[in-house]
Amino acid sequence: MVILNIQQAAKFLGKTPAALRNGYKRWGVPHFRLGGQIKFTQEALQEWVEKSMVLEPKAPEIKTKPVAASDSRRSKRAAAKASSRA
Repeated sequence: MVILNIQQAAKFLGKTPAALRNGYKRWGVPHFRLGGQIKFTQEALQEWVEKSMVLEPKAPEIKTKPVAASDSRRSKRAAAKASSRA
């Protein structure tokens, strides 16, 4: 078991020590106190990170029907301008 202090745990989590000190309770980071100091175990942090990860589900592919050029408003406006110029 590897015991980490606040600086080591913050580095492990990619946070600043101040951010971890201010947010560890709110975020539910597993910790304990030893001699009045906040301590963490690397194993518990690793499990917490893995449990807290949110994997984005793969979005289903949306198949769209191609729009014909004559169907778009821009094409209709362009055709109208061209016919009025002629």
